[in-house]
Amino acid sequence: MAELDQLPALELRPKGAVSVGGGPWAGADCVDDTGGAWLTATRFYAYGGTRKDVLEYYGREAAAAGWRPAGDLDTAFGAGFAVFCFESADRPSITLAFTSPEQLRELYGTEPHPASLLGVDARTWFSWSTEATPDGSRMTCS
Repeated sequence: MAELDQLPALELRPKGAVSVGGGPWAGADCVDDTGGAWLTATRFYAYGGTRKDVLEYYGREAAAAGWRPAGDLDTAFGAGFAVFCFESADRPSITLAFTSPEQLRELYGTEPHPASLLGVDARTWFSWSTEATPDGSRMTCS
């Protein structure tokens, strides 16, 4: 898990995006559900820009770091998608997901308020995460 959590691409984030550390949404974990277990490492951010700003940033910067979008980002964004996946030939896929504070309350039972605590106008909330199989093998977007 530590190796997955230290994947350099996980440190990519738009200027002004503030890391929301701690809590159940940050760091590396082993997840086990009825579909089987997997490893995940997640970074969660509050950001003053728009979803489109975030998507354009990752479309550009993830590509420069060796990850390509698994689909057409513009078409998917226009369709209202909230989750986007980026793949690399030899590294785990990385997922960009837009999450609202309401969803965080529902999914994690937490009440996030980093806007006032961290000094950012949190118009956009997003996570940047990667997953691997329990033995550390690469997982793809499909």
